[in-house]
Amino acid sequence: MKTLPPVHRIALLFNGSKIYDRGIITGIGNYLSSTRVSWDLFLEEDFLCRLKGIERWQGDGIIADFDDPLIGEALADIKLPVVAVGGSYQDARAYPKGIPYVATDNHALMKLAYEHLIEAGLTRFACFSLPEAQANRWAQEREKAFRLLLQRDGLHVEVYRGLGTSAPLWDSAVEQQIAWLQSLPKPIGI
Repeated sequence: MKTLPPVHRIALLFNGSKIYDRGIITGIGNYLSSTRVSWDLFLEEDFLCRLKGIERWQGDGIIADFDDPLIGEALADIKLPVVAVGGSYQDARAYPKGIPYVATDNHALMKLAYEHLIEAGLTRFACFSLPEAQANRWAQEREKAFRLLLQRDGLHVEVYRGLGTSAPLWDSAVEQQIAWLQSLPKPIGI
């Protein structure tokens, strides 16, 4: 008689309203469909409101978005196995200590984008980034990678760090972004 594999209770700490996070969740689902592992997945709609007390969760492990520094702080001393997912960093000290980390290769991503723009025949470049903040470290890493690629080739890049996208600032943020786009020389690769 076959014995069923043990069921593991895994919490997914991702923001389902972000396309990147939805892609990670989909990838985890695809992995489960292709293997014989048996996981019960727990996905909170607004897990950030429930981070306090996460150390008391009665599960077997956590897979979490470490681009949000609040998550890394909340899970720093947890006794459960944790897998971190997030952007890559040029400085190895930016990674959490003792936690497996699955990283987006920001340099490779920007290199692909840059090569695409070059192949399209563009010679002027701009980068839309985000304000410097702990929660936006991935954006700063991509901005740095893009700058380095252009500097290597002796090219200049215009960088715009947009505003946060909170409801009160939305109209102002959009107006400023439009003004920046209109001010750029054309044609330009962004």
